[in-house]
Parts: sequence; C-alpha cells; structure tokens
Amino acid sequence: MSTVGKRIKKCRENCNLSQEQLAAIMEKAGKATISNWETGRNEPTLTEFKKLAEVLKTTVSHLIGETPMFEEPRENYVLVKKDDLIELQRKALERESERNRELKELLENSKKADQQE
Repeated sequence: MSTVGKRIKKCRENCNLSQEQLAAIMEKAGKATISNWETGRNEPTLTEFKKLAEVLKTTVSHLIGETPMFEEPRENYVLVKKDDLIELQRKALERESERNRELKELLENSKKADQQE
C-alpha cells in the first residue's frame, strides 16, 4: 500500500466512511476506485485530491505525504485550538492576579488590625 493510499484509508476511517460512502460522495461508480487509490493501484487526479481533502477534513499536502500523518490524541489528552488555549491561559492568569490582589488586601488588613491592638 502506498503512502498516499494509507493516508486516504486512514482519513476515510477517521471520518467513519466506508469505501462505498466515499465513492458516492466522490461521484464514483463504485468502491473499486477508492479501493484502487487505497492500495496504490491508481492515484486520484489533482481535482480528486482537492475534493478528497475537503471531504476527509484534511489537506492535499497531508494526503500526498508532505505533512505528518495526523495522530489521534493519546488517552487523557485532548486537542485544543491554539487561540482557545491562549484564551484559557489568559483567563487563568486574570483569576490568579485577582486572587493575589485579594490575598494582599487580606494581609494588609491583618497587619493594620495587629498594629491597632
């Protein structure tokens, strides 16, 4: 099986599509075309690669082997968009700053109370 074929098959499986379903989406007569792509007997045309990438939620670069194979996250790991992670970190820092202000205020009030005694 070629690298291209492996990647097409892996992406198809990740999308929970059968060869028949992908063939229908790609407007092919039957699953034979998809099977031929996956086994390396034939390769998609550029137009077909573009449509495959769209359908399989990937890129042409990935399908032809120019970018690393997408791996499922390991157990106890999740994928997070970079912008979402940055926003979560920003909010965590804001909460930490607020807690630090509150603790500083409590400490100052405690010192004042001790001085008044």
